[in-house]
Amino acid sequence: MHERETIESAEVLAIGTEMLLGELVDTNTAWISRRLAALGVGIYRHTTVGDNLGRIAAALQEAASRADLVITTGGLGPTSDDLTNEALARATGRRMVEYAEAREHVERKFREFGRKPSPSNYKQALFPEGTTLIPNPLGTAMGALLESDGTLFATLPGVPQEMRGMFEETLVPLIRERSEGAIVSRTLWFVGLGESALAERVQDLLDAENPTVAPLAGQGKVRLRITARAATPEEAEGQIEPVAREILSRLGRYYFGEDEETLESVVGRLLTEKGRTLALAESCTGGLLAKRLTDIPGSSRYFKEGLVTYSNEAKERLLGVPRELLVRYGAVSEEVARAMAEGVRRLAGSDYGLSVTGIAGPEGGTPEKPVGLVWVGLADAGGTRAEKLNLTAWSRSREAIRERSASGAFDLLRRRLEGKI
Repeated sequence: MHERETIESAEVLAIGTEMLLGELVDTNTAWISRRLAALGVGIYRHTTVGDNLGRIAAALQEAASRADLVITTGGLGPTSDDLTNEALARATGRRMVEYAEAREHVERKFREFGRKPSPSNYKQALFPEGTTLIPNPLGTAMGALLESDGTLFATLPGVPQEMRGMFEETLVPLIRERSEGAIVSRTLWFVGLGESALAERVQDLLDAENPTVAPLAGQGKVRLRITARAATPEEAEGQIEPVAREILSRLGRYYFGEDEETLESVVGRLLTEKGRTLALAESCTGGLLAKRLTDIPGSSRYFKEGLVTYSNEAKERLLGVPRELLVRYGAVSEEVARAMAEGVRRLAGSDYGLSVTGIAGPEGGTPEKPVGLVWVGLADAGGTRAEKLNLTAWSRSREAIRERSASGAFDLLRRRLEGKI
């Protein structure tokens, strides 16, 4: 593969009829786009195309007319509807040839699986002539790198774990080699204010060209990505640092982490550093807080246990919430959130007890307690506190209310661990 011009723009093609039919949600394109943006590559278009040879080839040619880099995901399997590499051959006017390295890879992976490949599996050894193979340590489908008329094509499998590893190992170094100078990004995470409110406070910085500052919203969280281009990574970092300091001087009270950090990972780090433990009492989130915590390797160091007390009876029986509180104030109330946090802390013998109770909807709300009303509680040796989350703007999305409730609870604990409350 010969050297060519720098990579500044990219398009992503997701291939598979199941995505067009809504049977499968495409998460690969979003992940690839985030990684490309962090590498300073402009993303101008996403395309989803079904398992049709002519349409895939046409989509590849159209993308190549606009982009320096065209990345595909999916369509690299052994069946008759896996057509990506064949379509790439048609789009670039190449013939398909068998690569001995790819054939040996298929046979080696099947031996590892304790099976023998069928004749159809050797389809995964066929690539457009002139291809540079992309290694795939996890699966049988190697990818293809192919230069044609000023565009670099990269075919990756649809299995997310395989695709991500191949992207990181092969494409990231290649993109960095073909960038002018160095491109460095830093992401700052914030919670407790919306994207528009955040953007208003840093609007003058959003207009800068180098470094660039871009706001990106999430479920209950907002991030600012600062990206700088310079001759060296050190120079780029030097350009980012004063911008980051200025942003934090304006928004520091809402800041919780950088880059790959999450609210739950920050909470876990702080608990570990302090040698403290946590127990959870969840109602409307149904175990989501525990799930997000235990997604983190090593969380057993600080997470003792979690209870999903969905009914009033469970709150009373398991957590010791007094019946009179439930009758007088209702399950979704400051008083019950506090009692839940105290109860789970007492039951688990943990340093902190964290609770969530609310109305996730889309039904069950009243004028006094609408869908989206959530209370989070926190108990520790210093006492008990509760905070109200007004999530009524997301009353039509049960998922959004649950995710934002979990984030609000973790943020309450984070602020306590950082000594801010």
